[in-house]
Amino acid sequence: MKITNQQKKSIPFQYAYDVLEGNIVVGNKIKLAIKRFFQLIEDADEKGYYLDHNSGMDIIDFFPWFLVHTKGPLAGKPFVLSPYQQFTYYNIFAWKIKKTGNRLINTVYEKVGRKNGKTAGLSGLGLAAMAIDNVSSPEIFVGATKEAQAKTLWDQAVQFIKKSNALRQSGFKPLQREIRLPSVLGSFKFLGGDSKTLDSLNPSVSFIDEYHAHKDASILEVLETAMGARTNPLVYIITTAGTNVYSVCKLLEDDLTQILEGRKEDDHTLIMIHDLDKEDDWKDEKNWIKANPNLHYNPPMLAHLKREFIKTETSPSKIPNFKTKYLNMWVDAPEVWIPNEIWQKNKVNDFEGYENYEDLFTAKAKEFGSYGAVDLSTRKDTTSFSIITNPDKNNNLFLKVFVYCPADIIDVRSREDGVPYRFWADTGLLTSTPGNVVDYEYLLNDIRKYYYQYYIERIEFDEWNSTHVVNILMKEDFNVSYFGQGIRNMSFPTKQFERLVYKENLKHDGNVILEWALSGCVLIVDPNENIKVDKGRSHKNGKKRIDSIVSSIMAFAATIKEPEETNESKYNNPEEEISFGI
Repeated sequence: MKITNQQKKSIPFQYAYDVLEGNIVVGNKIKLAIKRFFQLIEDADEKGYYLDHNSGMDIIDFFPWFLVHTKGPLAGKPFVLSPYQQFTYYNIFAWKIKKTGNRLINTVYEKVGRKNGKTAGLSGLGLAAMAIDNVSSPEIFVGATKEAQAKTLWDQAVQFIKKSNALRQSGFKPLQREIRLPSVLGSFKFLGGDSKTLDSLNPSVSFIDEYHAHKDASILEVLETAMGARTNPLVYIITTAGTNVYSVCKLLEDDLTQILEGRKEDDHTLIMIHDLDKEDDWKDEKNWIKANPNLHYNPPMLAHLKREFIKTETSPSKIPNFKTKYLNMWVDAPEVWIPNEIWQKNKVNDFEGYENYEDLFTAKAKEFGSYGAVDLSTRKDTTSFSIITNPDKNNNLFLKVFVYCPADIIDVRSREDGVPYRFWADTGLLTSTPGNVVDYEYLLNDIRKYYYQYYIERIEFDEWNSTHVVNILMKEDFNVSYFGQGIRNMSFPTKQFERLVYKENLKHDGNVILEWALSGCVLIVDPNENIKVDKGRSHKNGKKRIDSIVSSIMAFAATIKEPEETNESKYNNPEEEISFGI
C-alpha cells in the first residue's frame, strides 16, 4: 500500500516517523509498535486491509471541533489531542478490512502513566464513537472494578457536554446514570464489578479502566461476550502498571508483548505500552518521558513528577506507587522481603550439560542428597512440598517445589488472589486434587515417588495438623520429623535462606508460583531480632499465599548441620555462617 503525501504530512504519521528517527524519546515497546504499523502498511494489500485516512482524521478532528478542556490552565480552550493520542486513535478508526469495510482493530491495550490525559481522551473517544462511528444504536460502556472508578471517566464525558455548546446542540443529553444521543439511539454508561446487574448488555465500544486492579477477567469477559452480535466492536483496555505481577493484566501484557516482538500475530489488536526499558535507571528523569508521552505538552507535569520522586527519597514505601503509577513499572508488593530482581538472579539458565532443570536437579540430588519439607496449611488452602539439595562443590543448593490445591475452589482462589490458578494447573505447575479440600493422597504419592528419586534423607513437617500424614509415612519407614514454625525456630534458617539468595547460591527453575509467594512475604521481627516470614497485613485475606516459601525454608533448615553446643544460641547470631550436613 502506497502512503500518500497527505498521510505523510498528518500528525499520526509525523509521530511515527519521529519515533523511527529518534526525534522522540520512547521505550522499546513503542518503537516495536511503530515498526509494526509500517509493516502492516507494507503487508496491507496482500492481507486485504487499507487505511481510510479520512475516517482516522475525523476522529482526531472531533476533539477540537466539539470538545474544550474543562479544567486546568487550558480550561475553555479547544481540546487538541497530543501526537501519541492522535497516532493511537488514528490506527483504531483508519484501518479497515476491504471485504467488509469494518474496523480492523477490535482490541486496544494501552499502558500509560498517570496524568497523561487518559480519562479525558477516552471519555471524548466515547462521545465520538456515539456520534460519528456509523454504528446502529451505539452503546458505550466503561468497566472497572468498582462503579465509582468507572464513573470517573463517564463524569468527564458529562463535563465535556456541559462545557460544549456543539455537543448539546448535537443532541447529547446527560442523565443520572447514562448519556443519551437520541438521534442515533445511542447511550454511554458505566458499570463495575459491584454493579447490581451485568446482564442484557449490547456494547459497541467498551472501555476497561485500570485493568491492573482487576482481580480476574470477569468484567472484560462479560463485555467481550456481550459484543458478540456487533459487527464492528471495540474493546479498549487502559491501565498503569501495578504491584501484582501475576494479575490477569500482567499475564495479558506479557502475551501482547510477544505480538510486538513478532513471536505471535494478531492484526486486530493495537498495542501501545508506554514504559521504561529494563536497563533504564528509573531515578533518571530523562527516562520518565517513556512512560509519560504527554510530558512535553503538559509543562506542570514534570514538576509534579519531581515532587512525587522526592517523596520516595525520604519514604521508600512510596517507591512502588511512583514506579507503577508514573513510570509504568511492574513491581512486587510493597515491603517485600526479597525483591524479585534478586530472586531472579538465582534462576538456572545453564543446565551444566543436562537437557533441562529437572535432569540437573536429579543429578545434584543423587550426588549430594536432599531434604524435603511440607507445609500442609488448611485442606481448603494450598499445600506445599519443597525439596532442596545439599550444597554442591560451588556451594549451590537446588530447589524444587510442588503445590496442591482443591479442584473445586481453583476458580474461587483465582478471583480472590488475582492469579491464574487454572492456568497453573493446566500447565502442570500446580497439582489440582479432586473435591473441595486437598486430597493428601496425592501428596503422599508424590512423597513416595520423589523420596527415592531425589535421594531425600529426611522430610520435615509443620507440627500443626500433620499427625495423620506423618503417622502414615512413619509406618512406611520414611524418615520424617516435626519442625516447629515458631519465630525462634524459623529465625536462623530464614536469615541464612536470605543470605543464600543474595549470594546467588539458591538455584531454582523460575517457578512462577514460588516467585509469586515470595512477593507476598514480609518479615516479622521480635524484640530479640528473631525473624520469620509472614503474609503481612495486606495479605491476611489470602491475597498472597506463602506456604511454598515456608516449606522451602523448612527444607533448607534440614540441610544445616547443628553446631556444637555452646552457651550462645545459633538463632541469636545473624552473622553465623552456614555449616552443612554433608
